[in-house]
Amino acid sequence: MSGRLAGYAAEIERYLRGESGVKREDMDDDKSVTGARREAGEFQAMKSYELTGGGGRLGQGQAGSTLGGGRNAARSSPGGAGAAGISMSSGAPKSTAAASSPKAVSAPIMVYGATLAGFRPEEEEEDWKRRGGGGRGTDRQSGTGRAARVAYQARAVAARAGYAAGAQPAVFKVMPNPPSTKEAAGRLLNYIGKREDEKGEKHDIDIFDEDGQVLATGGARKAFLETFCETFEPPLENTNFIEVRFELAGELTDAALSEALNKAFGAKPFIYARDGEAVEVYAHTDERAGPLAKVLAGGRENSRSKALDKIEARLSEAMGAAGVVAKAEVTAAVSREPKAKYFLQKFIRTHSQVRHANGEPVPGAKNSTKAAASVYEQWRPQFSGRERRNAYHLLFSARAGTDATAVMAAARAVLEERAPGYKFVLAHHKDTKHVHIHAMVQARSADGERLKFYKPDLVAWREAFAEKARENGIAMVATRRMDHAMTRPFTKEHAGAYSRAQSDPRYQVSARTIERVEAKRQRRLDGHSLVVNGDAIATAWQKTVTTMRTAGIVGQALTAAESIGNNFLQFRRDRAGEGQARPAAGRGADQPGQKSFLSHPGMRELNALIGDLDMAQTPLEMRRQMARVNQALDNMRETLPPAHQGQFEQYREEVNDKMHDRLARLQFERQQQRRGGGEPIPEREARGRDLPTRDDPRHTEQPRAGTELERAKQKDAKKQKVQQAEEQDRKTQRSNDNDYER
Repeated sequence: MSGRLAGYAAEIERYLRGESGVKREDMDDDKSVTGARREAGEFQAMKSYELTGGGGRLGQGQAGSTLGGGRNAARSSPGGAGAAGISMSSGAPKSTAAASSPKAVSAPIMVYGATLAGFRPEEEEEDWKRRGGGGRGTDRQSGTGRAARVAYQARAVAARAGYAAGAQPAVFKVMPNPPSTKEAAGRLLNYIGKREDEKGEKHDIDIFDEDGQVLATGGARKAFLETFCETFEPPLENTNFIEVRFELAGELTDAALSEALNKAFGAKPFIYARDGEAVEVYAHTDERAGPLAKVLAGGRENSRSKALDKIEARLSEAMGAAGVVAKAEVTAAVSREPKAKYFLQKFIRTHSQVRHANGEPVPGAKNSTKAAASVYEQWRPQFSGRERRNAYHLLFSARAGTDATAVMAAARAVLEERAPGYKFVLAHHKDTKHVHIHAMVQARSADGERLKFYKPDLVAWREAFAEKARENGIAMVATRRMDHAMTRPFTKEHAGAYSRAQSDPRYQVSARTIERVEAKRQRRLDGHSLVVNGDAIATAWQKTVTTMRTAGIVGQALTAAESIGNNFLQFRRDRAGEGQARPAAGRGADQPGQKSFLSHPGMRELNALIGDLDMAQTPLEMRRQMARVNQALDNMRETLPPAHQGQFEQYREEVNDKMHDRLARLQFERQQQRRGGGEPIPEREARGRDLPTRDDPRHTEQPRAGTELERAKQKDAKKQKVQQAEEQDRKTQRSNDNDYER
């Protein structure tokens, strides 16, 4: 077993004995488990996207060729494997992993190629269908989609096998704060091309362009920057405008009104017109006016969007902070320049005494078209919107001791394959232990095609980096973090805050940031992922072991893979022995990793609906939102195992109590508005006065709880829902297994 894998297996064993850095009691925190479950759900959703609508992007240039190439790549001359303690049985294909490569073939690369060749897509396909994968559309699935799925499964299994043999995981990152202007690109080019020496003085280092030429002089770098920025686009212009009507609560001077409006709209340009106690305003805004216009056109009562309510509440509050009591109402919104100019002209034409933000009258109001054009041109310099992404800053990384020349060659090959036609530069930074290759690449080619990095694209780039690294003799595979339950990586901001806190005691940093940085640097296991996904991870490693045996791989690599899978199974048994009920053949029992109903996938939607309760401003809106929450609760209850029903019902009672409190408060506020004021009363008291409780005699149509008839109905309903839950649990387990493998 490799040193890294031996340490990894030992870490799991220490964790099972309670000796790891992750405390067991920390894993009982429902919030942490829910977070891990949410991450797993997002991961599985991304995989589903890759293999359906996004599969073309992930498999681009790899989906079909990688699997076939893996079979050919697995043929090589014997030798090298025995030195690493890895041997092949007589039934395995002969190993020649990279015969065409000038680099020596390492044992992990041989294991990767042999496992890829030993993968049996027919058995995997049958298993996928047997577990319900694809639903009714399985038989109608296209051959391209099936091939992409099989290729992805094969690469995932081979990557785990290569990792067990000692291969390093591929690290590819898209760095934040991309250069969007020529000046920013120049600063990044300077950062890539200069490093500090032993004396702390910066000096130029080699930068290679897409043609492999070294940009050795300042003139060469300046000339490259000129051509690099030719495809840069100017920032997008923000042409979003809204019309707002303010109802003033009392008399107000023109000077006070102008001051209050300027505080409400800040630095945004606007014009306004006053008619008695009403003020109409046409203003520039940072809000997206398109969705607002759709809500206004369809009727606010028919939309679930709360964007208009938020804008109006913010403007009313800002006016109040300026000493003016006014109620704001958004009456129109436009997002395109032609409409923005038309609405501005219409506003000037239909209102008298239109004034600028400074209170001065708009000149030439009799010719509204000319006046509107003049005002719009005065405002235009303030329309700067978000900057376009014109370039990307990429990072290819490998472990300390890896051949930097080979990593550079792999990074170049990835850019040539994944970004053909885009200008880029590469440089190796030697000031860190790890091998870091920095790259700057255009976001838009000369042909106008844009380079994008969605999650499936990141996966594809990482797989391409691992593939090119193997071609250059580097034992590297594209594993997933969930495959080895490692902690989440930290960002540059996390590292900076952590480093500053270490050197400056006055600088405070959260315990969560400290834990995240230290856990990653110490290569700790993610205990919460083990709780939530341990069973699925163990199953994946078991399938890897089976495929390795099929390929004839024996020795330390197989031992390491078996150790990982067995330790995860031991972890599952250990957790079951700590008090969690052991699953009984999957029938209504607690599913592995679900320690309570809070880990249910539906909690994400439910929490979002509960969070929206605070946006309700009227009793009617509150009742509608309460109905949505209770519908989500009903959906969850139908899919929960019996062991969670009692705890879930208690949680439901608490949620309904809080919703009734909120509804009662809104009802009381509405009553006080009609009566003209009054002091607020406590929530519980308001609930008792304004809203009948469940046992209130005013509920004459409801049967009394506790009667024999009601108990019999509840018993029958509970029995039926238990049966439905059992069936749903079986379907959910099949779906979860399928999502993980995909």
